Amino acid sequence: MREFETYYLYDVNQGGCDWLYMRKGRITASVIGKIVGHAPYNTHSPAELAAIIKGEKWEVFSDEAKERMKKGNDYEPIVRDKLSQIINKPIHETGFAVWKADTRFGASLDGIINKDVGIEIKCPAKMYTPIKEYMQRENRDPKDIKHIWRSQYDQIIANGVITNRKKIIFCVYAIEEEIMFRQSVDIDYNYWFNFLYPKCCEFYEKYMQ
Repeated sequence: MREFETYYLYDVNQGGCDWLYMRKGRITASVIGKIVGHAPYNTHSPAELAAIIKGEKWEVFSDEAKERMKKGNDYEPIVRDKLSQIINKPIHETGFAVWKADTRFGASLDGIINKDVGIEIKCPAKMYTPIKEYMQRENRDPKDIKHIWRSQYDQIIANGVITNRKKIIFCVYAIEEEIMFRQSVDIDYNYWFNFLYPKCCEFYEKYMQ
């Protein structure tokens, strides 16, 4: 374990047994969109979601979903290397971060460039429609975030706050189309402290105690 200004970093491999153990019972960045109601694909009730987070219930995935997730995980290091070449900067892998301010919260960045900038990678089969439409615009506003799904934006913000970043480079690589999208997203600390964090604390106290 290494200590940083706002978090403790545990050197565990994503997806491994130690990584799963560190996540158990913690609200992680990837589930925050579900907790606050920004994930329309979520079919679990708050109580069911809490049970999954606590490890009392297993989330069931179809064979097709499992294959998609496996392919996404397999492509992540490839995309990380590709992105590193594009931006001409090394991207370092990292472990599991536990937020010092509230150790009920944790995050796993997909990579870090420096103390200010982290990476979040998604590898779907096809490019997300809102992002594809955004990429086709002639005059794109680099600060516009409306094309990023709210659940993914919530994950970006949580990752950034917990690991004390100023920006997260959000990278989406569509595997079948071989299209890459990347955007630097500013970490909105006000959004975290005024909305996401209070909502998550309310969820924890109501369903996870």
